[in-house]
Amino acid sequence: MKTLFERYGDELLSDNTKNEYCKQCKDCLWRNLRGRDGYQKATCEIYPDLKPLQIIKNEGEECEYKEVYPKK
Repeated sequence: MKTLFERYGDELLSDNTKNEYCKQCKDCLWRNLRGRDGYQKATCEIYPDLKPLQIIKNEGEECEYKEVYPKK
């Protein structure tokens, strides 16, 4: 059985680190607070298993559960 490198070593892979996922989650009360960019994780307090793909990929409507921190 070939390793991943042997199977895909000649292919140019996309750099997904440049994609900003879950932009609308950046200031949400329910976002994942772990790490500097925790809001970009696929889970949060409302969606512990997986956020809908429309939210992750920033497509479609805003999340119905979004709550923004009150401004001081």
